Amino acid sequence: MKPLVILAALASTIFAGSASAQFYGEAACVLFENANFRGRSLEMGPDDAVNFRGGFWNDRVSSVLVRRGCTLVAYENAGRRGRSIELNRRVRDFGGSGWNDRISSAECYCDRY
Repeated sequence: MKPLVILAALASTIFAGSASAQFYGEAACVLFENANFRGRSLEMGPDDAVNFRGGFWNDRVSSVLVRRGCTLVAYENAGRRGRSIELNRRVRDFGGSGWNDRISSAECYCDRY
């Protein structure tokens, strides 16, 4: 009985540690230049906001990864203005959605970071 208790305690420590550490060292939101998470990427941490006015990334985002517990709000215009879309999942390809190569600013926030 005692080995079973020790094994259960060890397993709960390992799994609890991995659940809370899942965000450390990882970007909360990642924007990609091309579909299917290819090309150049821009990593955002929790509570990060970006403004692409006139920069390389303006109207170039074609796919995004959003970590569990996080949300990416993408805006059509610089300065977090205009139409927006709220994402809490990955998008492999914005093609056909009206958002491909349309993002000019964005913000990323997380519940559990």
